[in-house]
Amino acid sequence: MSNTMETALGSDPAIYVAPRMALLFNGLSVAAVTLATLLPIGASLFWLFVDPDQVRTMVGLAPELLPDITMGQRIAAAIVAIATTLPLAWGLARLRICLKSFAAGRPFASEGIAGLRDFATGGMLAALAQLAGHTLTALVLSWTAAEGHRQLAIAIDSQMLLLAMFAGTIAALGWAMEKAATIAEENSQFV
Repeated sequence: MSNTMETALGSDPAIYVAPRMALLFNGLSVAAVTLATLLPIGASLFWLFVDPDQVRTMVGLAPELLPDITMGQRIAAAIVAIATTLPLAWGLARLRICLKSFAAGRPFASEGIAGLRDFATGGMLAALAQLAGHTLTALVLSWTAAEGHRQLAIAIDSQMLLLAMFAGTIAALGWAMEKAATIAEENSQFV
C-alpha cells in the first residue's frame, strides 16, 4: 500500500487487500456513483416520455375518464420521482467512500463507516419517500380526470418494506463496525 493512499484515506495502517478484491470494491464504487447519477435522470425521463395509455393503466382509469396527460402533469410526476430517488442517490454516492476505504485496506476507517451509515440513511429515507411519492404521483396523474375520479392512493408494497429492512440491516452493520473500530482503537492504546 502506498503512502499516498494512506495519506488520502487517513493515517491508520492499511491491511492487505487482494488485487481481485480491490478491483471488486473499486468497481462497486463506480457502479454506486453511476447509479446515483442515473436514478434521478431515468426517473424524470420516464415521466416526461411515458405513454398516456400506460399512465391510465397505472391509475386504473379508462380513456374517457382520463382523456390526456398534460405536460404539467408529466413535469409534476417527474419532480415527485426525482424527490423520491434523491435520498437513495445520495446514499449511493456516500457508499462510494465506504467501498474506497475497503479497497484501500481500511475497512474500519471512520470516513468509510460514515459512508456506510449514510448509505443506510439514504435507503431508509428513500423507503419513506416512496410512501409519500406514490400518494403524490396518484394525485398528480389523476388531476385531469373526470369529476369524481381523482385519486388519492396510499401504497405500502414489498419493495418499500424490503428497502427499509435492507437499510436497517446496513445501519446495524455500520453500528457494529463503528463499535469494533472503537474497541480496536482502545486495544491499540494498551500495546
